[in-house]
Order: sequence, then C-alpha cells, then structure tokens
Amino acid sequence: MLYRITSEAGYLRAELFHRETAEESREFFAAVAEAAQRRRCNSILISVRSSSPLFTVDRSGFFAEFALLDSSQDRKVALVADSEELDYSHEYFALLAQHQGMNVGHFRSEVAALDWLRPQSLETAQDGYYGQRSHL
Repeated sequence: MLYRITSEAGYLRAELFHRETAEESREFFAAVAEAAQRRRCNSILISVRSSSPLFTVDRSGFFAEFALLDSSQDRKVALVADSEELDYSHEYFALLAQHQGMNVGHFRSEVAALDWLRPQSLETAQDGYYGQRSHL
C-alpha cells in the first residue's frame, strides 16, 4: 500500500494505491483524518486506485476516524474509484455515511468529485450531486 496526502487550493487530496486489507484502510483513513484536522480542511478528496473493494466499513476505520473530526456541516468527503467494483464499495460507504449524518459522495471521475466539493450556492446545492454516481 502507498498513499499520498497533499493540501490543494480549497481541499485536501488523499490518494491511496494498492490497498488490500481493512488494516491498510484504517492506517490510511487515520492519516487522512489527522491531516484534515491539522490543516482545518472541510473538503476532502479521497482517490483510491488499483485497490481491492472493501465492504467492511466498520473494520476499515472510516467512521471511527472521521467521527473524531469536528462535526462541521460544511465537511464533504468525495470518494473516487478507478474501477466499477471499487465504486460499488464506495457507494456502500457513502450510503452508510449519509445515514450517520456525514456528507459523503462517490464518483468515478475526479472532475465530478471536485465539482461537487466546490462551495455551491443554495440553488446548485440541490442539483442532485449528493451521493450519486458520476459517469464522466
């Protein structure tokens, strides 16, 4: 597993490569949550590439780590997948996160994810981007 976390203009970019296990996910999500808190960043782009899909959300550490962040209503987490199977697992993560009150969306395109992460006016915030799969 390899990962890279960088600060970009207006968002935190977290890239994960070759993740195979839930333990590797926990390590990655802990690093992302810590970076988001340290940098006071509300918009997070998580791009997962060449990795196995995970459907064990509890074991992945996603909720445990992101629950530790402040409960800002402005916080958005965009999950980007490079395969259909991985996107299905991200869809599952997003659905469960939404039930937990988190603002998480899943996308197949980084362009669509970044568009969703950008601050939007009240009118465009109701466009239906929230949690929908993008096929750009």
